[in-house]
Amino acid sequence: MNLSKLQYKIIGLDCAGCAKGLEDKLLKQKGIEDVRINLAYKKIYISYSSEITEELVIKQIEKSGYSVYNEIETDERKTQNLAKMIFKRREFYTLLVSIILFTIGLFLEFLTDFDIATLVLLICSTIIGGVFIFRKALYSIRNLNLDINFLMTLAAIAALIINEAIEAASIVILFSVAELIESLTIERSKRTIEQLISFAPIEATLLTKDGELIVPAKEVKVGQHIIVKAGDRIPLDGIISKGEASINQAAITGESMPALKTIDAEVYGGTLCENGTLEIEITKTYDNIFIRKIVELVESADQRAPIESFVNVFAKYYTPIMLLIASITLLVPPLITGDPFIEWVYIALVIIVISCPCAVVLSTPITIVTAINKSAKNGVLIKGGTFIEALSKTKVFAFDKTGTLTMGHPQVVEIITSDDFSDDQLIRISGSLEMESKHPIAKAIIEEMHKREIDALKVQNLSTLVGIGLEGIINGKKWLLGSYRIINNYDLKIDEELSTKIALLQSEQKSIVVLSDTRKVVGILAIRDELKPHAKGFISELKNLKIDKTIMLTGDTTKTAAVMADELNLDEYRAELLPDQKMDILDDLANEYGHIAMLGDGINDAPALAHAPVGIALGASGSDIAIESADIALMTDSFESLHYLISISRKAMRIIIQNIIIAILIKIVLFVLAYFGLIELWMAVLIGDMGVSLFVIFNAVLRVRGKKMTHEYCSDDVCEISTENGQNNSAIKK
Repeated sequence: MNLSKLQYKIIGLDCAGCAKGLEDKLLKQKGIEDVRINLAYKKIYISYSSEITEELVIKQIEKSGYSVYNEIETDERKTQNLAKMIFKRREFYTLLVSIILFTIGLFLEFLTDFDIATLVLLICSTIIGGVFIFRKALYSIRNLNLDINFLMTLAAIAALIINEAIEAASIVILFSVAELIESLTIERSKRTIEQLISFAPIEATLLTKDGELIVPAKEVKVGQHIIVKAGDRIPLDGIISKGEASINQAAITGESMPALKTIDAEVYGGTLCENGTLEIEITKTYDNIFIRKIVELVESADQRAPIESFVNVFAKYYTPIMLLIASITLLVPPLITGDPFIEWVYIALVIIVISCPCAVVLSTPITIVTAINKSAKNGVLIKGGTFIEALSKTKVFAFDKTGTLTMGHPQVVEIITSDDFSDDQLIRISGSLEMESKHPIAKAIIEEMHKREIDALKVQNLSTLVGIGLEGIINGKKWLLGSYRIINNYDLKIDEELSTKIALLQSEQKSIVVLSDTRKVVGILAIRDELKPHAKGFISELKNLKIDKTIMLTGDTTKTAAVMADELNLDEYRAELLPDQKMDILDDLANEYGHIAMLGDGINDAPALAHAPVGIALGASGSDIAIESADIALMTDSFESLHYLISISRKAMRIIIQNIIIAILIKIVLFVLAYFGLIELWMAVLIGDMGVSLFVIFNAVLRVRGKKMTHEYCSDDVCEISTENGQNNSAIKK
């Protein structure tokens, strides 16, 4: 089925219960296949078929009392401060007037001669303060959705009828204050993400044939060159064509430690050039820079999680049952006991006020949004609450080898020479012979030569020894370079020490490169795709995190995989795998363990990541492929981000469960106290609605945080764990 997708900014939606009600209503419409509302970002995402038109979809939303518009926001709007936002809200002014009238009314209450004036002021306070509540309640009645606005309206009207004007005004004022605080708190929680866009300057210094020219960044095209000087932020994504500088990439990776960037290195809009001057060739236009993709990904992340199935069932039955109990309370006890009818009306009103499940419904989305936002700020992009919940339960981690556990490219790890030959001589001759080769092993030798700042020598008569290596003449002398087979093929002499070393290195699954003249081997190079720093420490740390099994999936040989698995202390490995075989193994693991996660680079293993229950791309900074293929993308290729991800996922789920339990317990306690007449109406609003909702929000916003492994202190023995607030705890490796 071909589905069309809509994305709108939605106005007037402030409570989780209302959002759930709108989702349910739209899903009942024929042709609407999926509806998702992100309450924090006030966005609605709709998938629909040809059975319904976009106009009809919008009409259904507007019938529910909300308005929508296509989001075309300026950067200025996204970075408005909260004070300006408060003063631009009509609800703020109606609330302010309501509070003033209420205060005057309370003052006149003490002057017995002003009873009528007091009543008029309190009624006006109720009407003005509740104007937006009452309006939403009308839409609620029309849509047969008994939400919090309907319940508060019912309670306020009933309070006026039984001559409790102070209670009526208290209800609308406290509820309005709660709504305003709730809205602003959620707004603040997302602000750090939206402000990322402001890190990318709106102007760029364009390099033209006539010199430097300052132009709007939006006008710079792909392929053009810009200049960035020390202390400036880079406006656009590109590749350095001239210069080198230390770049603070905190906006992208969450790491404040600057990274040295040289010619041909990628740089991203929004990052800070701390020193040096760069000439950058632009690779993406302003609207497509990577930092914008981060913001879009976070804003569109699905805040739902499987635990919501319980919440939805609870919310579905809780309010109707509580309203039924309130009705029984209103009618039955007075008939049986003969008590005044008015007393039980008041108790019924208290029950009505606490009958809204908003705090319970809000528990999941606010916690998920907070976790996603804080993770993004720390260089971890999570596409939805489903993956947070799944990761919190994960007991098995599968790893790709190349580029995940290893550096992703071979490196020279050992140099052994004969007595009359130096390491630098060996590297210079070997690198000179390999200078024109594109083979990964050749690149490793050339990289080592550059690292040692050794210049290449001129090679004459360079030729390939098929299946073995190369030969060439340097300074009039012929040299042979190749695999260990070159020794036997050319009947070369070799020292016993070198021969023994070759056997040892081969047993360690290292690639051997032999250099010789026409008579004798002068040295050997051991080359290997080295393990990433702290990979061993992290695998050990996973045991401390109660991960039951670690398994490596690789296309490499069984011998190489066995050596690496042993070195890392992995529980299991599978070698010589094709991509589809990796997916089959992931299915088997999922069937056996339930919750598993796959970690890879998101490029070579994109199919496996996309297939895994939770696919995590390591080192995805700047890679659209990695972000698209994975459920979670880590912007750095260091393991501390993965530790952070695991810890914040578990913390988020604990907070969600805690919030749900506390919210339900408070409702139960208030319900019991109401029957004993120990709860006033205003107290029910203050505690049962406003208090518990704000508790849920602040508990999520303030307490959801992750922990990182601080790699500077991570060795084979100890990894020091750093929380977001900088506190450290040492985790001893077993």
